[in-house]
Amino acid sequence: MSTELAERPVAAPTVTQDQMALVKQTIANGATDAELKLYLYDCARHGVHPLDRLLHFTKRGGKYTPVTSIDLMRTRAADTGDYAGSDDAVFSGTRGSDEFAASVTVWRMVQGQRCPFAATARWSEYKPDSAHMWQRMPHTMLAKCAEALALRKGFPRQLAGVYAAEEMAQADRGHRTDST
Repeated sequence: MSTELAERPVAAPTVTQDQMALVKQTIANGATDAELKLYLYDCARHGVHPLDRLLHFTKRGGKYTPVTSIDLMRTRAADTGDYAGSDDAVFSGTRGSDEFAASVTVWRMVQGQRCPFAATARWSEYKPDSAHMWQRMPHTMLAKCAEALALRKGFPRQLAGVYAAEEMAQADRGHRTDST
């Protein structure tokens, strides 16, 4: 059953002309025509409306790179019918130190058994210099990274190559041109 659901195409929401104008002015401001087409294709492929902000338009190294929200990853896992919840993040180390880490366990039903898929995100691998949200809410941000890692482990078919915005905050910081 879950294989059928996981492989079923997701319906792409319709984007009106007024909504398209808003997307161009806000979410994908500065996108070339080709980048905008690719972004809209990515939104359609994931079955999300661009104004829902579940898939973010970003540029890294001058090129469009789609980055998702943790909510889209959770939704894709839930869509399988096999998602069996997640545990709260468990933290270790001193906040802000290289040893600071968050571990999250995501649960999936596999052949009738509730199975754990755990992952750990380490501060030293993300090291946000001055990102506002990372300074303001370091536990939340690191926990989202750990959860995204665990979700990809538990739901590889649905989430392969899908990265949460929080995971990408450390990559090419100087090249971001989005509003996330």
